[in-house]
Amino acid sequence: MATAKGYSSTALRQVLFYYALFLAIDWVSASFAFLLEKKEHWRLLWWLFLQRFCYRQVMYYVMIKSVAVAARGTSVGWGKLDRKATVEAQP
Repeated sequence: MATAKGYSSTALRQVLFYYALFLAIDWVSASFAFLLEKKEHWRLLWWLFLQRFCYRQVMYYVMIKSVAVAARGTSVGWGKLDRKATVEAQP
């Protein structure tokens, strides 16, 4: 059943299948890396899910914001640190 011109539910299922396949290969390869690393804690493997679905979205936001600032031509620096000369040497 076609929902719009050029798109179909079979195409959506195919995309979802390949995305799930990618995630499965990613998970298996990460598990293999954990297997090779003898002292690694397996519970850290669950962070891979968070990295795939949350961290990347935050990084996309940061990248889009940086490109927008660069396109405007705004100069962005690190900021200025005020020096106060308050450190004293210990005898």
